[in-house]
Amino acid sequence: MNSKAKIFCRAVAGLALALFLHGCSTTYEMQVDAIKNPVPVAPDADSYVIVPRDPSVDTNDLRYKETVNWIKTALSAKGMYEALDPLEADMVIEVDYGMEAPRQEVTVVEEPVYRTRREPGTYVTRSVRDPETGKVQTIRIYVPGRAVSELIGYQERAITRIVNEKYLVLTAKENTLGEGGDKAAQELWSVTVTNEDESNDLREYLPIMASAATDYIGEDTQDGKTVRLKSDDEVVAFVKKGLAKERLENTPPPASL
Repeated sequence: MNSKAKIFCRAVAGLALALFLHGCSTTYEMQVDAIKNPVPVAPDADSYVIVPRDPSVDTNDLRYKETVNWIKTALSAKGMYEALDPLEADMVIEVDYGMEAPRQEVTVVEEPVYRTRREPGTYVTRSVRDPETGKVQTIRIYVPGRAVSELIGYQERAITRIVNEKYLVLTAKENTLGEGGDKAAQELWSVTVTNEDESNDLREYLPIMASAATDYIGEDTQDGKTVRLKSDDEVVAFVKKGLAKERLENTPPPASL
C-alpha cells in the first residue's frame, strides 16, 4: 500500500471513529440556580482564591485538586483568574461538592391495556382443476378474520428507582483574609448545580456540573434553569481540556541524558 493510500485509510478510520463517538455521546440534565448581590460590592472583581467551604477538607486530596482545576477553567471563561497572592485576591470562592444519601423514588405510570379479537371470517369461492379428470370445479373456502388489538383501558404500574443527587456549589465572597476575620465577608454571587439520576459516579459528573455553571457565574437566574449538556459539547471539552493543560504544565521536564 503506497503512502497516499495509507493516509486515505487513516482519514476514513478517523472519521468513522469520530462519528461513532458522536453517536455514543451521553446527555446530562442539570439544574442550575444562580444569584448575585443586587448591590455590586466589587464590580471589577476578577481575581480570586479558591478555598473549600468545609475547612476540614484536605486541599491535597486528588479529588479536590481535580475539581478545583475544572472550576478554574470554568472561571477563566468569564475572564476571571487565580491571584498569585491570596491576600491580594478580589474575592474568595468557596467550593462545595458531593452526593447526598441515595433515596428511593416511586413513580406511578399509566399503561395501556389491549385485548386481541378476531374479526368475522368470510367464505370465498375458488376455481380449481381436478388433476385426475381435468374438470374445473368451484369450491368455497373459509378465510378466518384477521386478529386485531383494541384498547380497552389503562392500568397503573409503580416504577421504583434509586436516585443519587449530586451537587456543586460555588460561592464568591469579599476577600477578608487579611483582616483577621474581624469583618464579615459579603457574598458577591453563588451558583448551585445539581443532578438527580441513578448514577453514583460523582467524578464523571463534576466536570459536567462545572461546565453547566460556566454561563451563570456572577449572574442571577431568578428561577432555576434546566441545562442539558452532551459529553462532547464544546463547553465540556473546554473544561476538561483545561485540566489536561494544568497537568501538562505541572509535569516536570524529562531529565537530560
